[in-house]
Amino acid sequence: MDLPLLIQVASCRRDGAVRDISLLLESRGFRFRVAQGLDGCWEILVEEGDAARAQAEIAAYREENARWTTRLAPDPARPGAWMGSAWYVLVLLGFFAFQGDPSGAWRAGISDAGKILSGEVWLAFTALFLHADLLHLVGNLVFGAVFGLLVAAEVGSGPAWLAILLAGGLGNGINAVVQGAEHRSLGASTGVFAAVGLLSVLEWVRRRGEGGWRRLAPPVLGLVLLGLYGMGGERTDVGAHVFGFLAGALLGLPLAALRGWLVARRAELCGWAAGVVVFVCAWLAWG
Repeated sequence: MDLPLLIQVASCRRDGAVRDISLLLESRGFRFRVAQGLDGCWEILVEEGDAARAQAEIAAYREENARWTTRLAPDPARPGAWMGSAWYVLVLLGFFAFQGDPSGAWRAGISDAGKILSGEVWLAFTALFLHADLLHLVGNLVFGAVFGLLVAAEVGSGPAWLAILLAGGLGNGINAVVQGAEHRSLGASTGVFAAVGLLSVLEWVRRRGEGGWRRLAPPVLGLVLLGLYGMGGERTDVGAHVFGFLAGALLGLPLAALRGWLVARRAELCGWAAGVVVFVCAWLAWG
């Protein structure tokens, strides 16, 4: 009896790749052999009559796998993404040293809802730079630097920190409206949760080719972080954290849409704009 003619339909260097294709062919009902060639590659062979169909199955599998990998692959880390976090740390340390002045002049910069509602909107921003004590500062330094770096890795340092600053100020502003004129708050945590909201939406948009839990995982994780770290403690301003997160999520949509344009043309300008916002708000509060 003549032996069937075997045709090579795939060649793989990695053991994992040959295993995956073998499982594919087995699930489709093909009869096949795996042999190692002289060049060290694994060769997958099927009977001549099944060769065309097997090659089509393997090609479809590889194409789908390539699309899936591309969809999930994060954007390349932006050069200098860490610089924004470094500036963030320096700015908060500088303000903390300044607010140590025994005259208590730093109090002019806290988020005073009554003053914000009367038009002193810059207080929604200056409050982000002030902290009640060293422990309060250290927590916001660590979490802010980490989440800021993650956002900067997506869209570049300048756009990331300008968006975090604007979303943090917006969150404090909304909180002032909701809480009423007697409310007072301070701390960078509104900006920290704004960064979490930004990152959640940026990742959600990046996974638009995926469905189900793969797409929902980033915003769900963001809400989990908000629940775990933004709701506890008797001195916690829950409203500031929630509205910071929501403001970040809101700004995340245009930031995702403009990320390519910002990174290519306006990244450095965004960084300078963030610095100008900090300087002008500080001058209005303490100048």
